[in-house]
Amino acid sequence: MTFAPGTSLPGGGTTPSSAGEATDRARVAVDTLHAAARAVAQEPDATELAQALAQQVTLAMRCEWATVAMIESDTVTVSAIHRHGVGLTQERPDEPLRALLEWVAQRRQLYVGNERSTMIPGAGIALEELGALQVVAVPALHHQGQAVAVLLAANRRVGTGFAPLDIRMLETIAQQAVVGFDRAILLDQLGEWTRGMEALLAFSAAVNQQRDPSTLVRDMVEHTARFLNAEGGRAGLAERDEESGDLVMVSQARWHQGRWYDAPHRWTRHSGLPGYVLEHEFPYLAADYARDALADEELRSVVRFAMCVPIKNSEHAVLGFFELYRGDGGQPFTWHDAAFLESLANTTAVAIENARLVGALAAKNEEVRALSAHHLTRLEAERQHIARELHDEAGQALVGVKLSLQAMAHAVPDTLPAVKEPLAQLRHEVNEATARLRTLARRLRPPTLDQLGLHAALQQLAQEAGDRAGFVVSLDLASLPSRLAPDMETALFRITQEALTNAANHARASHVEISLGLGDRTLNLRIHDDGCGFDPAAVGGGLGLLGIRERVGMLGGDFAVKSAPGHGTMLLVRVAPR
Repeated sequence: MTFAPGTSLPGGGTTPSSAGEATDRARVAVDTLHAAARAVAQEPDATELAQALAQQVTLAMRCEWATVAMIESDTVTVSAIHRHGVGLTQERPDEPLRALLEWVAQRRQLYVGNERSTMIPGAGIALEELGALQVVAVPALHHQGQAVAVLLAANRRVGTGFAPLDIRMLETIAQQAVVGFDRAILLDQLGEWTRGMEALLAFSAAVNQQRDPSTLVRDMVEHTARFLNAEGGRAGLAERDEESGDLVMVSQARWHQGRWYDAPHRWTRHSGLPGYVLEHEFPYLAADYARDALADEELRSVVRFAMCVPIKNSEHAVLGFFELYRGDGGQPFTWHDAAFLESLANTTAVAIENARLVGALAAKNEEVRALSAHHLTRLEAERQHIARELHDEAGQALVGVKLSLQAMAHAVPDTLPAVKEPLAQLRHEVNEATARLRTLARRLRPPTLDQLGLHAALQQLAQEAGDRAGFVVSLDLASLPSRLAPDMETALFRITQEALTNAANHARASHVEISLGLGDRTLNLRIHDDGCGFDPAAVGGGLGLLGIRERVGMLGGDFAVKSAPGHGTMLLVRVAPR
């Protein structure tokens, strides 16, 4: 459909009255699209992208003000407002504006109001009460049809209202913005996954060291405080009071900004946050610690928000507590934080009980061996679960973004290289992120081990370890059976992995020889490097050798380490095949 120059358009506005005006308008449109594409291609975070696009929308729509809001679960989470002649402002959208933005996001549809008396959906008021004469708002929808952002322009400075060409311009900018907002969301999620993985791996390493319970819970305070951005905290264990015979919570120290301070304290039921969780067996969140009836007097002046969760065993008996706090500069703890801390507390409870059982039943080696085997099995199962979640959930999300980028790249004509080239760069970066994610999942639990067996998994491990460490790995697997019992394959793989890690970190080796196969009714693993060697008597058993000893013990075998300074290191493992 065409219109004669100077005639009114549906929804307000007029057609250009001359070829020169049409050319100027087209140039402004191309410049605006170019600027929006450049803003997306610069990979800003969500807030910076919203600010850049709000400015471009104000220019493109020739309006008094514009806002760009990021949407999560149909709710505004990040927004930027740009006013003509004023620039960006830090104000948050008021309730009527927020209601309109969320209405557009929820219904995934365009909103146009060119009369000041037009009612705002979901707010029950007219545009003029919002300080607007005309408004157009469009959702930015990703490939699954969900709104990731809403772009809104208000009060056109020329003409009588927003014309179809203006609306199409805003819709085009919104389509470009989807890529940037999707990427920002994805990178935020990847950052959270990475931080979570690092915290969980550190937590798992601390649990595996099997220290005494009081030391273990102190270490857990440091790990959880760093993960949840807490300034400090403390932990304690439940003990039986000699006089009353009742349980009390006991803590010996308090952690604050990276240091431990002696702060012995005992809490009976109902006294303090630890006493509360002992009695109720439920987390406690203090949103205003200074005024909280359960707050400790010495902390009222330094703590603003606090959270305390019980450490409970599988029978829901309270073994201790974790308490974290933040000062005035922090944010309140949430029930999501409490749920996460509870999950770690439950894992810690397993470690606490294991340590107590090991101490009480040191003479029963077979039972200790069974507990260790169960723990390792759970650890492998958790690694496999996390690797699968990374591959299936995060990996699929990246694939979705890649497909969206491909679709957009096909939709953009070759005559717009300023748009097409940034899309290609984004697609390349998504491919790299996918590769990094797959590498992380493979390190947690190589799928080759489950799918093809130990032979193929060791070949892959040797290749990757040699490439990373810069040494040559020779493999002799000629007499290795095609498949072994799954737990044996896992243990032998982890033993080899630990030995290669030690060689890479400490040996300064150039060549590592690995042989694994059947001997005289035993399965023999031999790993030898030509590195600097060490004195086993002087060094003692490190964490790596302790892990190897546990896995060999789980298989009912034996191992030996032979080394001397300047003569490399040899690890020998013998187990009965099954």
